[in-house]
Amino acid sequence: MILAIVIMVVAVSVVTGFKSTIINKITNLDSHIKIFNKHLDSSDNMIRSYIDFNGELSTLLSSKADPRIKSVYLISEIPCVLKSPDGFSGLRFKGVSDNYDLSYLRSTLTAGKADISGNNVLVSKATADKLQLHIGDRLYIYFMNNQQVRMRRCNICGIFNTDFDTFDEHILIGNLKTLQSVNQWDASTGSYIGVDCKSGNDIDDVRAGIINRLTKHITSGQTSLSGEFQLSTIRESNPTHFAWLDLLNTNIAVVLGLMAFVACFSIIACLIIIVLNRINTIGVLKALGATDKSIRLIFIAIMMKILFSAIIIGNAIAFALLLIQDKLHIIKLDSESYFMNYVPVEFSWWLLILNIGIILLSAIVLLLPSYIISSMKPSKSIRFE
Repeated sequence: MILAIVIMVVAVSVVTGFKSTIINKITNLDSHIKIFNKHLDSSDNMIRSYIDFNGELSTLLSSKADPRIKSVYLISEIPCVLKSPDGFSGLRFKGVSDNYDLSYLRSTLTAGKADISGNNVLVSKATADKLQLHIGDRLYIYFMNNQQVRMRRCNICGIFNTDFDTFDEHILIGNLKTLQSVNQWDASTGSYIGVDCKSGNDIDDVRAGIINRLTKHITSGQTSLSGEFQLSTIRESNPTHFAWLDLLNTNIAVVLGLMAFVACFSIIACLIIIVLNRINTIGVLKALGATDKSIRLIFIAIMMKILFSAIIIGNAIAFALLLIQDKLHIIKLDSESYFMNYVPVEFSWWLLILNIGIILLSAIVLLLPSYIISSMKPSKSIRFE
């Protein structure tokens, strides 16, 4: 039973740690909510176009309009070709505004600093290794604009490694003004507006609130906003990763179910063994007038004492193993497959819920086999050997 408890505690801690690490990466590398503007093209089809982050949108998206909004910023993303003396690579240039939060990217830097002012850019370690790039190198970036090739020369100020291949292998981080000059946009124009929430649990509600305010503002007729607006959440922008994380819930449910079955079987077997070893005692107690209920409670109390000892020992072993992994990162992972280079653990309130669940399940399981005592006759029990 102790082994089952250890496995359940470790499994819950690792899965919650894994999910938290992945979600933390995604939410720090992508906007919680993206707002696009769609216009009619020459064939009268609605397509994503540039968006003008004017005063009206700024007011509708401010934290005053919704206190759950943490920050709002303008982003521009354009395909580009990065050329160096050792080769070239197709990437997406992500130009960010001055109020974009770069704190997470700073924590992933392997060299340099996150200063994207002017023509400075951040490249991933994967791109730097592929093109033999180093801090301070100058490189040429080519863009297609209106069927014309435009070139910008940029300086590498930092190299990051997020262990998130879908980001590292495709994204180049730079200043929004660089792309605005390429597209000949003004300072308030970009590809989309990014909105980050104070809590990831509020994303859907915040989006609903933005849609409601936009709808009311546009239908009022007193607006200069044009086209249609499309809002997508981070879950909609990264469906594969979130579907993968949802699948983990099924996996952990299977593991917990199997371990719970093992634990229940152990509890029942242990109670039956104790009862069989104390048949004479049960007979004497019944002969002295003890009720079946009182005798059952005695044996349940004995089992609960054993159970609590098993829970304490199991948790102690599990927490010791988890602390060692948390501090020393002994068990490694392939970052290309798991987006991290070691097994993460998390000490969350789910562990408390798990232990409470174990106690409640064990108490319920103990009730049925304890009724064996009711079928025992005092005369036969006393003579039993």
